[in-house]
Amino acid sequence: MTSIDRPARRRSADTGPALPFALPQPELFPSALRPEVATPCREPFEDVRWRFSVDWDGIRALLFVSAQGEVRLLTEAATDIAARFPELRRAAEHLSRLPVVLDGAVVVLDHQGRPDLETLGLRSALGADGALQVPAAYLATDVLHAGTGSTLEWALERRLELLAELVTSQGILQAPETVEGRGVALAAAAGERGLGAVMARRAAAPYRPGLPSPDRLHIALRSRTTCVVVGVEEGAQRPQLLLAEYDGGRLLWSGRVKGPRHTVVERWLADRAAAAAVAESPLSGPRLHRFTRAGDVIWLRPSITATVGHRGRLADGSLRDPSLIAVRDDADPRGCLRREPVPPPQAEGARTFAPTVLLPLPLA
Repeated sequence: MTSIDRPARRRSADTGPALPFALPQPELFPSALRPEVATPCREPFEDVRWRFSVDWDGIRALLFVSAQGEVRLLTEAATDIAARFPELRRAAEHLSRLPVVLDGAVVVLDHQGRPDLETLGLRSALGADGALQVPAAYLATDVLHAGTGSTLEWALERRLELLAELVTSQGILQAPETVEGRGVALAAAAGERGLGAVMARRAAAPYRPGLPSPDRLHIALRSRTTCVVVGVEEGAQRPQLLLAEYDGGRLLWSGRVKGPRHTVVERWLADRAAAAAVAESPLSGPRLHRFTRAGDVIWLRPSITATVGHRGRLADGSLRDPSLIAVRDDADPRGCLRREPVPPPQAEGARTFAPTVLLPLPLA
């Protein structure tokens, strides 16, 4: 009997459990992520296992671009600010691969190419109306999702290689370069150019969304901090901002600063303060009595923050001579913590002197 003459086999009825023949599904495009949180570090260091970069002074934001080109910019406070920056929304639509999620910072650059946080605060208050007068840029520092898959578990070094492929322009959307191992040299060069901090990230580390990471170290070059604005005290001229930071779960007094210089920002702050007003002070600790008798203080629930410069701390932990740089609504108030910087990691065969820089550093 030939194969043509042979009767066809009858299939047995499906009486058992389903067989595992389903193909793996692509990972869904994330609707939200939280930025990885840096740990403050005492000083710069040298270590070839780490990648160093400028910590760009701006609005930390995750850039989401869907397969259809829909753009969102989610801040640390989980607020979508894409509508404030239409120029960034247009630039993001031309990324080389979609969908994608990038980590980075919205910045306004001065004439020397340095981030200007005070002017960024003005632009944020102006919103989309300020796009021509005060244009912004997005500096991408990481890629968290590309195409059909997450990159969170990838090593940083691999993510940076992909980022360089995705972001190729030098315009509104850029991906600044990093330095391998030469943290002391980069910090010295950044300090000479008036930049505020550098970031160290371990090359083999995954990305930990929403969590403080020992593999992401923030090295301050100037004394700055971001505080919660817990109250606004009306004065004869500019209002005073009452500042606080979290310590052990309590919101403790950190100082007071004069309010913003720009009328636009002052009006923006007044609108935000009116929406966040509460009847009682959110402060804890012994300094509370200094303000409870003042009838001209508007107390606020923790929602607005202020980045300030200062000259160190007093014995009670409050700031010495704080001065306002920018008032903002993008930073998460829960991240305004008093934290002691950690020592730098011990490198294998570490050197204690700064090497001579033979190659250009990525500060342009």
